[in-house]
Amino acid sequence: MRIGIIGGSFNPIHIAHLIIADRFVDQLDLDRCYFVPTAKSPFKIDDPMLASATERLEMVRLATEQHPMFHVSDVEVQRGGVSYTIDTVASMQAEHPGSELFILIGSDQAVEFVRWHRWQELLRAAQLCVVRRPFLLTPEMEERLTENLTVEGRSPIWINAPLLEISSTDIRLRVRQHKSINYLTTKAVRDFIGLHGLYRR
Repeated sequence: MRIGIIGGSFNPIHIAHLIIADRFVDQLDLDRCYFVPTAKSPFKIDDPMLASATERLEMVRLATEQHPMFHVSDVEVQRGGVSYTIDTVASMQAEHPGSELFILIGSDQAVEFVRWHRWQELLRAAQLCVVRRPFLLTPEMEERLTENLTVEGRSPIWINAPLLEISSTDIRLRVRQHKSINYLTTKAVRDFIGLHGLYRR
């Protein structure tokens, strides 16, 4: 089985996440794609205005339920504390023995990837895939990144996806300012945000 893994805060999950995941599934012919919300990112500070791990997990479930290949893993939320991708990959390997694992990250994360916990071990355990952002990286930078992130002859795979300037930060700000977030995320997520009063305080 070919399994994709997309980790993140998903605070909240939005349309760009879903479109990128759809292209990921399509281009790599994945059997399943798991969204893995973090309990706590090692790179993000606490902010009382952000949604809780359980709220973010539920929003991801609501956003992904229409896609037959999309699944949600609560492995990092259940584990608690700071989330490291290497631990998540180990859990996925145990859950799906013999499967081929693919991790998807953004170009901005690829630039910082050598700061990730046990990053070389991670690249040996799973195939790294990077979403191509044409205006963020020049072809030369992309080439250099490919070189830097090649371990034991295995290079990252670059994924093409539409360039959408949608961010969770912007959605939170719009909610706080009582502005519309129509079309930025799914209706189920918008309804959940409204029902639970998220991002307003």
